[in-house]
Amino acid sequence: MSRRRKPGRQMPGVLPRLIRRMIDGGAWLLRHPHSAIAGALLMASGWALWTYAQRADAFRVTRVEMPQDPTFTLRDSVVGDNIWKVDLGLMAERLKQQQPWLKNVRVIRQLPDTIRVSAIQRQPVAQVRIDRWYPVDREGFILPQGTTLPDERLIQLTVDRSRSALRAGAETPDERLLAALRILSQLRRSPALASRRVTEINVSDAQSVRFVLDGETEIRCGAEEELDAQMGRLQATLRAVAKQDLAVRYIDLRFQDPVVGTRASAAL
Repeated sequence: MSRRRKPGRQMPGVLPRLIRRMIDGGAWLLRHPHSAIAGALLMASGWALWTYAQRADAFRVTRVEMPQDPTFTLRDSVVGDNIWKVDLGLMAERLKQQQPWLKNVRVIRQLPDTIRVSAIQRQPVAQVRIDRWYPVDREGFILPQGTTLPDERLIQLTVDRSRSALRAGAETPDERLLAALRILSQLRRSPALASRRVTEINVSDAQSVRFVLDGETEIRCGAEEELDAQMGRLQATLRAVAKQDLAVRYIDLRFQDPVVGTRASAAL
């Protein structure tokens, strides 16, 4: 006894749908010839304007505006070229190769005849010592402008140099340096330090993070993962210290009851 198959819905494939839409589109154009003519005229006008722009003397480059700092050298002059034919991306890439520590180089057209170059500088948020003190941006890029003495405006970062390959101008940031920057960002967001200034961060030991407040009080913590929980204990400890008006040398948060070392007890 034969079984009858139940009729099912079959979804049309991509190609049949595309052919059907093309047929529908052709039928629409036949019913609306004026729209088709207007569209063709618009496309022809656009093409004519683009062709004119690529040949007109009004769009020939007469000036290239460079930033005063840093200084770039334009090795291949674009003066006299059509402004629309200048490869802005290639030009920006070649200029950045001259100053690789820049965050970016932007090249734009300023119609009708000017190319403008602007440099986007990296903004230092801290400093690290290699052979000298070098500023570091939030991405861990070490700028090459080193100084003998540290910059008092920047936080000093200390990493384990035996395990880190710190190099000024390096495109690949060091992992321990990135950890120090994460901790810096975390400390800046902490309510416990709203009225205090972090001046140093030491991540030489990954299991024992240390930082200094206002250049005088050392805070001893556990690993980076424990920092959030320990900031709550720090906030309560700082309040207690302020009430007692103590001269604190260090606060060790690695214990449930933080250990406070005063300057008087340190002298003893």
